[in-house]
Amino acid sequence: MMGDLVVDWHAHWVPSAVVALLSERTAFPCVVREGDRRWFLPAAGVRRPLKESQLDLDFRRAEMDRTGVSRQVLSLAVVLGSFLADLPDAMERPLVDANNRGLARLVKEDGARFAGLAALPMRDPAEAARVLERAVVGQGLLGAILPSDALADRETASRFSDVFAVAHRLRAHLFIHPAPLPGAGPGGTGLIAGQLAGYGGDPDDNDPARMLRRRAISFQESLTAATVTLEYSDFLDPFGDAVIHVANLGGAMALYADRIAMTAGRMGLPDRWADGRLRRTVVDTASFGSAGIRLAASTFGTERLLFGTDSPALELAPALAGVEGAGLAGPLRRALLSGAAISTLAHP
Repeated sequence: MMGDLVVDWHAHWVPSAVVALLSERTAFPCVVREGDRRWFLPAAGVRRPLKESQLDLDFRRAEMDRTGVSRQVLSLAVVLGSFLADLPDAMERPLVDANNRGLARLVKEDGARFAGLAALPMRDPAEAARVLERAVVGQGLLGAILPSDALADRETASRFSDVFAVAHRLRAHLFIHPAPLPGAGPGGTGLIAGQLAGYGGDPDDNDPARMLRRRAISFQESLTAATVTLEYSDFLDPFGDAVIHVANLGGAMALYADRIAMTAGRMGLPDRWADGRLRRTVVDTASFGSAGIRLAASTFGTERLLFGTDSPALELAPALAGVEGAGLAGPLRRALLSGAAISTLAHP
């Protein structure tokens, strides 16, 4: 695999300006230093260590060099990104701006190794559309990352039509990643609402079943719902030139595709949807090994798959081993790793 182009489309990074902004705060969420360690405190009673190596670009480049990953497409790390939904209103825009400036600076300095996807202020969809345009036209970013709960259903998605209209006009990249919408705390309507409030520090993490429901199942359920909205409603009809990328194999769609095909007649689905295949989105392989990748390749075709790792939360080598172990023919494997599913679509 060494020597081939390998693009990681699902990778995260926290610019130093974001950490600095949070370090200035005395209320949650904030970053505090204790001795030689820094901690992220998203809420009372919840604390997670900042892994300095994960913020270190030299450490990241060294891992990429060791594993043969040519380039990463970076977005705000979930460790500091999941709380965006719970930020005070006055904090959302400063943090978004700090993140996007930091990404733009990195892309300008090292565009051969890194591309970037902006964060958006999701409390104000019209402003989110303006931030997306500025990110693509003025800051050199490919597009933006969106929370999956923004696409939980057709009605919710329609609130963000202005964002998709900008992405359509600019042929920009929208990356759908597990996360709640602002204000979706306990009792909210989003599929991840309330699930991330204690992520990484809640005492219930001692309960493996609860941990799995919060960290794995709810994530995949939210992505499945988003993919259904994108593929099986008319929401995307006006936005055909936007590049739509869903994380983690689109949730459970590779498995559900078979059920959709088997029950299409009973559900009254049009013939064009009866096979359960993807037609409007591409999905990445992050968080899956060879079995999941093999199923998705069989169901969707490798032309709908992108390589992703969820770096730095997960290491690069196991993700590459998953693709290698999926048994894809050489040209198909190289196409997946190089991002052929998306390279034919015009990025700005």
